[in-house]
Amino acid sequence: MVEKQLSIKSRAVLSLIAEGQSYAQIVDGHSGITYLDIFHAAEEALQLNESQSDYQARLARIKEKHPRAYEKWSPEEDAELKLMRANGIGTQKLAEHFLRQPSAISSRLNKFDLE
Repeated sequence: MVEKQLSIKSRAVLSLIAEGQSYAQIVDGHSGITYLDIFHAAEEALQLNESQSDYQARLARIKEKHPRAYEKWSPEEDAELKLMRANGIGTQKLAEHFLRQPSAISSRLNKFDLE
């Protein structure tokens, strides 16, 4: 059986969280870390502690509510996201429109300095 391990970046992110740093402090203070990296580190940590069937069940529950959760963004979606944000659309409405989690919307907006 292959032993699961955290990636180097996820270990670094989780160490910063354990030190008490907020997500904003981590992202602002470490140029190579994004909000998406923080969410990925949490996802990796959860996977270490759950069976594959538990993970799949949790993912299915998330996708029931947010069908496009964890899927790659297309260039067209990025353009639409930028336009909608420029028109004042809030994060929750964007999440509903793009069928993604609000945290994914926040992360994407942050990537484009639109948060």
